Amino acid sequence: MKYYQLYNGLLLLLLLFLNPLISLAQPYLIQSKEGYSNVREDANAKSKVLDQLKNNTIVLIDQVEEQDLEKEQWIKILYYENLPFSIVEISDEKSLKTGFIHKSQLKAVNKLEKPSKDEFSMQYVSRDFSLNDKKIVYQDESATSIKSINGIFYYLGDCGIPKEEIYKAEAKINGKKQVIPSKLYLGIISATNNFEYYKVGKVYLAVQEIGDGACANHVVWVFEKDKLSQRFVGWEF
Repeated sequence: MKYYQLYNGLLLLLLLFLNPLISLAQPYLIQSKEGYSNVREDANAKSKVLDQLKNNTIVLIDQVEEQDLEKEQWIKILYYENLPFSIVEISDEKSLKTGFIHKSQLKAVNKLEKPSKDEFSMQYVSRDFSLNDKKIVYQDESATSIKSINGIFYYLGDCGIPKEEIYKAEAKINGKKQVIPSKLYLGIISATNNFEYYKVGKVYLAVQEIGDGACANHVVWVFEKDKLSQRFVGWEF
């Protein structure tokens, strides 16, 4: 057994070396006939209910290489409690919680239907990054890794100081523009326009991967009834 586990570990490291874009965590969407899903403490229907997540909520399946998503009935997830926009204030530093959801209530985001170009799109407008108009807190005295910008946790801190910054973001849903508040892109301020678009009925999702290596993250913007309902940010590794 030890040799088998060692072999799997070495194989995983080799795959990551050969293809650094392999992600060990993936975003999934809550979809249940009841309109919500129970997050349970353990992998069975009788265990304690930790939270209820409504339909169209994004969660993260971590350690996908260790879970048999085809055979296992209960899937371990990571999720934010009462934090729909993943805005982590440095004062409290809320982190992702762990629980289990039945696999029948989870849909892989990258397997969803794609909307037409006229239905839905999203865009960031960027400029050169400036330190002058921001309150920056660094990870350490070297000042090479940003911890927070204006009190908001910066998800790309391990990527170094940004070269560019988003100063405007908007979505277009069936011809209607939705301006994104600046507070929602401070924590991902160096993200670029590498979106993939998906939909479930009239719910639209803009999905992207930002950063690379240790600072890589998934970002998912969710729009319901032509309004932003969630912005999920969660690590890839």
